[in-house]
Amino acid sequence: MSDQDLHTLGAVLRSAREERGVDLARVERDTKIRSRYLSALERGAYRELPGAVYTKGFLRNYGAYLGLDTEYLVDLYRLESAQAPVDRPTVQTPPRPIAGRRSRAFVITPNAVMGALLTVGVVVFAVYLVLELVTFAGIPGLRVTDPAGDLNGYTDEAYTFVGVTEPNSRVTAETASRKTEVTADADGNFEVTVALRPGSNVVTLTANDPLTGRDSEPVQRTILVGELGSAAPSVGEALALDTPEDGASFGGAVEVGGTGPPGATVVVTAHATEAASPTFRVTTLTGQNVRVRSTRPGNPDPLRLSVADDGTFEGALDLPPAVWRLEFAVRDGDAEPITRDVTVEVPGGLSGVLRVQGGPSYLEVDEDQAPKRNVSGQVAQAGTTVRLEARRELRVRVGNAGAVRLTINGINLGTMGSDGTVVEWRITRL
Repeated sequence: MSDQDLHTLGAVLRSAREERGVDLARVERDTKIRSRYLSALERGAYRELPGAVYTKGFLRNYGAYLGLDTEYLVDLYRLESAQAPVDRPTVQTPPRPIAGRRSRAFVITPNAVMGALLTVGVVVFAVYLVLELVTFAGIPGLRVTDPAGDLNGYTDEAYTFVGVTEPNSRVTAETASRKTEVTADADGNFEVTVALRPGSNVVTLTANDPLTGRDSEPVQRTILVGELGSAAPSVGEALALDTPEDGASFGGAVEVGGTGPPGATVVVTAHATEAASPTFRVTTLTGQNVRVRSTRPGNPDPLRLSVADDGTFEGALDLPPAVWRLEFAVRDGDAEPITRDVTVEVPGGLSGVLRVQGGPSYLEVDEDQAPKRNVSGQVAQAGTTVRLEARRELRVRVGNAGAVRLTINGINLGTMGSDGTVVEWRITRL
């Protein structure tokens, strides 16, 4: 091998791999990059690789695995791929046909032209319908090429995700603390840089196709980060939390996650310490106020989360609006439990449930002055449940008030009146 060959990208990769004493099959298992792509990189056979964006992602992942300078490898690839010869197919001159007896001339008539145009039009329209159906029926694809899988032992404060999706799609990368959005280029390629923090970082990527308005299936990557700028972290036996932070507020489900002993079970219990304040008022048809009592919700069943082999765990608690104290403990473990106080805020607008119990009742329900379809003006039987949603106002009129119970924004208002009475309530956002 000449000195010039020693400095090629393939020689650098192959030499580093052989020094580590691993074969391509082992590298494929560890990096999730197919061995035929690894072999093509080491041989400099760039035409066997799927494309420049994928190749750069492979190089960064393979280089990090070998402990090499990934940017140097990318520079070598750019230099060598720019100098690679392009195979141009040889076009052979088709053989001349053997002269034969001339056939009778083809005569074009107006009817033949019209028939051909109609046939072409029908075919084009059918192809157009098929393409539109395929376009709007399917969800956009999303593939993340870098990193190819989860990362353990990462030490930088940010990571650039590389992938491909539908052209001009909006790509969102979301962690427990922030959301980052970028737009893919005209070929669907994208790069999005996500800030990381020490511990387990679960990054969820989705793509929204502007043509159909649909979202792709989410793709998740977990990056385990030690102290920034330090050596790779080791998973200890103690329990540690990444989220939620103490005093955090949530508008929906409370996301929880952290690290613990691999294979253990983390038990999360929630206790309501303070009721949510009412964000609406209730008045009768005559203008009298209905008392709204805000009570603390009941405590849900404990949430049990399994700790993965890399020492991480994650999950979510679906809690009604209130102030909650969360306690995290390792089942059958000696580690001290960890507590966090969080607030689940009341959602915007008015959201609730109407239940008919003990007998039928006539119902009239308006959501922002619009009658609710398939409910308003009908008799609902016992066991009926109606979901209520409005931005500013709900109107509920019932013919058997003792059989109708209302819950609005997590606050139980109880029955609307006594059996057999006609009652009307107007619920307005404060």
